[in-house]
Amino acid sequence: MKVYEQQKIENMRGEVVFRQKLAKQHVEGETVLPSYCGKEQAENILRDRVQETLKDISALKVKGLALSPFVELGAERCQRSLVMTNDFGADGFAVDISFHQLKTAGHYAELFNKPRMPHRVCCDANHLPFRSASIPFVFCYEFLHHFPSVAPVVRGIHEILSAGNFFFAEEPFKRPRLRLYEQKRKLHSPEGDKRSSVVRFLEGFFSEEGCDEVEHGVIENGDISMHEWVDALSVFDSREVTLSSLGKRIQTRLGSRPGLRNLPNAMFGGGIRGICRKESRQATPKLDNILDLLTCPECAFRPSGGSTRLEPSLRREQSRLRCEACDRAFPIIDGIMVIFPKNILEQLYPEFCAAA
Repeated sequence: MKVYEQQKIENMRGEVVFRQKLAKQHVEGETVLPSYCGKEQAENILRDRVQETLKDISALKVKGLALSPFVELGAERCQRSLVMTNDFGADGFAVDISFHQLKTAGHYAELFNKPRMPHRVCCDANHLPFRSASIPFVFCYEFLHHFPSVAPVVRGIHEILSAGNFFFAEEPFKRPRLRLYEQKRKLHSPEGDKRSSVVRFLEGFFSEEGCDEVEHGVIENGDISMHEWVDALSVFDSREVTLSSLGKRIQTRLGSRPGLRNLPNAMFGGGIRGICRKESRQATPKLDNILDLLTCPECAFRPSGGSTRLEPSLRREQSRLRCEACDRAFPIIDGIMVIFPKNILEQLYPEFCAAA
């Protein structure tokens, strides 16, 4: 079996620290990242993302895809999950490693007039606390490139997906670079965003953009090759994957392997998006409560000696969930379910350990 590089705990910790700062800057208006966009600019960006999500999900609905229950990975402020719950009447989970970003969802629900909240789950994408073959629709934007290898995360998505679909967008694929110097302007800075798209594109061939995320330990993996994407997505039964270069001027389909038609994309790099289908003989569970789709990551990822993983239910107890098998408790704080294996919780959120 091929060995893939895994996300390290310091990268996870970097995500937590960096996104806590973003929450302060974009909700409270406090300047803690001087080179990053401010509150007003962030709100405009999120408004665009809301409209983009409306367009994308409407197109998927026309195709007849089941949208509920859903799981959004890398949900951050939950603006896209808010579209799912309010504009499409779907029920589901907004998942992110950042508790502080998930907590801002109430602010953005009011700002965008989308009062119906998704179920928020703070967890690790490598230990998704959902039952196997239980979710008919999983989606993410700008998420998969935060891992050193795409395949392990995609395998986890495939595991929880029932007979259903995985949609992803706004991910990069590799382009040739010389990296002769590092730009003084940082990614997402007000100064950097003033540059024309042509200037940014040309500079990208010869230099590396500075990035607050990377300085905090967050992985920004822009070197995912077409072959790596094909390898990662090969677990699905069918897929429609589109490569876009030079904005959307060059668009081609990525098949079972890169071909001549993808050569212009390989020269310029760009973005990748797709819809991947899993066919399953295992029926999607019919449950009375959507929270019954949750399971204990402590048990599910513990070696069992069998061919299937253990997936005990989590029982609701006022301000916590408790595993019916190992008796481990998972706190619910400010309406957010915090569901990590114990060793990861201790390193990312030691302040929550007493509530577990």
